[in-house]
Amino acid sequence: MKNRLFSILVSLVFLPIAVLAQYIGFYFGKILYFIYENIMFLNMPQFLINIAPLVISGFLAGYVAAKVVQLIYKNYNVNFCLILPAIVIMISLLGTILNPESSKETSEIIGTVLREIATFGFYLFTLKNVQERI
Repeated sequence: MKNRLFSILVSLVFLPIAVLAQYIGFYFGKILYFIYENIMFLNMPQFLINIAPLVISGFLAGYVAAKVVQLIYKNYNVNFCLILPAIVIMISLLGTILNPESSKETSEIIGTVLREIATFGFYLFTLKNVQERI
């Protein structure tokens, strides 16, 4: 019981860490695709230039959030560490899907949905992968 409670409590750090990592990952992705397009002169389609930095930020956010959870509490229960992040991601996805007028382009909506899926998926993958090694 105590392990489950601590697992839920430690997952509270998911939101601030994921937001910060998404912000950093987004600008890392923008710089990366700027280099691809303007320095390496790769012909990238515009939808890829719009979507890829968002997906990169999702992967970085999921990985960093999972690593912070693992640093704070080593004996976590994966299922209980997923409760609050799943609720946050679902609310974010619902907001994006139900209010498409807030984004200017369809590629922004697709990128945002893929970012949230990547964030949760990589968070889950990192938590489970490390736990299986222990």
